[in-house]
Amino acid sequence: MRILFFSSHHGVGASETLWLQSAINLKSQGHDVTSIINWHRRDPRRLADLKLAGIPATYVNAKAVSGRFVGRFLPRLFSHGAWEKTCAKRLIRHTSPDLIVFSEGNDISALPFMELAMGMEVPFQVVTHGLNEAEWPHDNITDRMRTAFQAARRTFWVARRNIQDFEYHIGAALGNAEIVRNPCNVDRHVAFQWPSSSTPLRLACVARLQTRPKGHDLLLQALAQPQWRDRSLYLTFFGDGENRRGLERLSAFLGISHRIQFAGHVDSIHQIWRDHHMIAQPSRNEGMPVSLVEALLCGRPALATDVAGHAELITDGENGFLASAATANHIAKALERAWQHRDEWCKMGEIAYGRIRQMLPEDPAAAFAKQIIC
Repeated sequence: MRILFFSSHHGVGASETLWLQSAINLKSQGHDVTSIINWHRRDPRRLADLKLAGIPATYVNAKAVSGRFVGRFLPRLFSHGAWEKTCAKRLIRHTSPDLIVFSEGNDISALPFMELAMGMEVPFQVVTHGLNEAEWPHDNITDRMRTAFQAARRTFWVARRNIQDFEYHIGAALGNAEIVRNPCNVDRHVAFQWPSSSTPLRLACVARLQTRPKGHDLLLQALAQPQWRDRSLYLTFFGDGENRRGLERLSAFLGISHRIQFAGHVDSIHQIWRDHHMIAQPSRNEGMPVSLVEALLCGRPALATDVAGHAELITDGENGFLASAATANHIAKALERAWQHRDEWCKMGEIAYGRIRQMLPEDPAAAFAKQIIC
């Protein structure tokens, strides 16, 4: 088959890994694979493995093609998004694919290009890596989404809850929806290990420092409640992002800076869980966060909000604790339950370690590649 992968996401984060590895897998099977990249900036390092596999990658975003300065003005010569669509249309005609596989985040960024494929009568599939159930698009956009997603041969989602929320948004059932899993950066064959008993209890929040979706601020507010002042529980934020200074200021304002650490980006996931006991996932909206899956693979229970795919992995009181809503008070209540059962965290980690291995394919990218062509 001639397969064209089209990434309309932002180029960072674990969600790009799925299509990148799947493209290489399909190329190794003898398929003719090409790719189009609609990222705002070039990232040769991220595409290095594609190049080694002999898979062409062409940027269509104006800023990536012409540089940041020229890219500000070039699209003004066209209607909104017309530059990228014109480039994409030319490349689709040139490659003449049997199938286009779109990859997007939770930003419906693939929609204009899905409509382009419909107009060109090229079969397509789409994988969506997240959804905000509270953000309903304008009715005009929803009408377009309903038409495009129902026209897709398959729609892939990382959480069943995302499918349900999307169906609520468009007011119709998707008969073409399937679940897909993202690759993880964890050796799933590593034996279960628990931090030393001499280590104080530590939570780790592993996510880009962007509070709007990730909810770091809610977790800080929960930890600032009076009952936590004399409890030996510490929190480390792993990751970088646009709200780091704001979160540092909030920690100081709430008077809990002495219990909060900002560790930045860490390459080794196992390094994080060597001395941390539980992952904190206070997200306001999600898909299926890879950081949560990786923590469970490392044998750590989770404290998480009941959004998107969290409850598909976590059973309250067995391998973690679920806050019924993404608010500081609901997170505080879940955190209190966790504290009262802190002597059971290790046992819960063992349950998490075994259960997640039964839920994930050995090679998620290979499994996705098989779903694409079957």
